[in-house]
Amino acid sequence: MTQHVLSRIAPHVWWLSPDPTTDRPILGVVIGAHGTLLIDAGNSSAHAHTLLGALARHGLPPPTFLMLTHWHWDHVFGAATFDIPTFAHRETRRIVSAMAHLDWSDAALDRRVAEGTEIAFCRDMIKAELPDRSDLIIRPPEIAFSAQVELDLGGVTCQIVHVGGDHAPDASVAYIPEEKVMFLGDCLGPDIYHGPARYTPMGLFPLLDRLLEYDVEHYFQGHDLPLSKAQLADEANLLKTIGHAVEDQGQDREAILAMLPRVLGMAITDEHREIVDAFLAGCHMPLERGQ
Repeated sequence: MTQHVLSRIAPHVWWLSPDPTTDRPILGVVIGAHGTLLIDAGNSSAHAHTLLGALARHGLPPPTFLMLTHWHWDHVFGAATFDIPTFAHRETRRIVSAMAHLDWSDAALDRRVAEGTEIAFCRDMIKAELPDRSDLIIRPPEIAFSAQVELDLGGVTCQIVHVGGDHAPDASVAYIPEEKVMFLGDCLGPDIYHGPARYTPMGLFPLLDRLLEYDVEHYFQGHDLPLSKAQLADEANLLKTIGHAVEDQGQDREAILAMLPRVLGMAITDEHREIVDAFLAGCHMPLERGQ
């Protein structure tokens, strides 16, 4: 049975822990005097109801607003559970609206994987989370924005900001300035929808710089434990160092791996090798962005 823990990170901010078993991401909750914002809808109605049940057990109000960080299934499939105003970037709304008209049967999922328009990991996780999709409803967001929108929830505000990135060009973050908390969704992840996972310096480096400019004490990535600003800065330095090494050495993977222990000041790990491979894929395999 899937286990989640609802925790408080700041006076107005709570978060529901992720679960990798069926790729359930973190869900954020910002509670003000006049409204409650849910950050991401979960990957199913069951996931959404888990959040609602946890709020009720803590005596907390249910969401009155919802925002979607990006279009990927694990962040939007629970949206139909909530009959509340939903915010997202205009590209998120476009893609989710298209998803609402797709066939989500096993056969259709398998066909899209074979065609290259879906990836095997997501297909397998969808089947695991939702063995029966006969009553699946995908609800597109009603309120779309281009750059940024701010919600005043009463005593606390939330800035919903489009940031893009390699993982999903429509990606947005939720910044709660009074609490110095930011929910990142998956914006710092690699692109996983166009062959091997890939990072690009153009997509990642400016994004890292931009996120670190905010006055934040706690960053939440979609599927990981929260990071302090110092931890995110260390992660940014690691990613940039490896990315620059790939730029300098070109396609020579072995030369890159040979130089990294000296550049990083440590023995390289499997994680470092995966980052190298992602930058190699991103730097040397141009692609057209979009779904």
